[in-house]
Amino acid sequence: MLRRKLGTTVQVNLRITEKLRRELEAAAKQHGVTFSLEVRSRLIGSLNQSLASYLADFARRAREIIEHSTRKEDIEATWRRLRALDAKSARFYADVEEELLPYLQDPKVRELLRGAQQEREKGGKA
Repeated sequence: MLRRKLGTTVQVNLRITEKLRRELEAAAKQHGVTFSLEVRSRLIGSLNQSLASYLADFARRAREIIEHSTRKEDIEATWRRLRALDAKSARFYADVEEELLPYLQDPKVRELLRGAQQEREKGGKA
């Protein structure tokens, strides 16, 4: 088997449901990127996801869905609930980090919580 350099881009074929393909296609269109880039970004993100980035992504997605489906007359109540959700999420993260404090010297635990060092330095989610 031929060994490739790590930075080489390779083609991979996989089977997914039509529903998933449509969701990925819609997400790519919404983000203004190609289907391939959308899938690649999601795969990379899933391998490097920290608790902080997971919570941030969850909050963003929840906000998008809830705001999209909220009637105009209910928008103030919706924003209050979303602010409360943000506060509870932040408290949850702080509680988890406090519980794991004795283990934070381990780089793997730190990365699991906060994300990779390079990601934070580049201004990524974490």
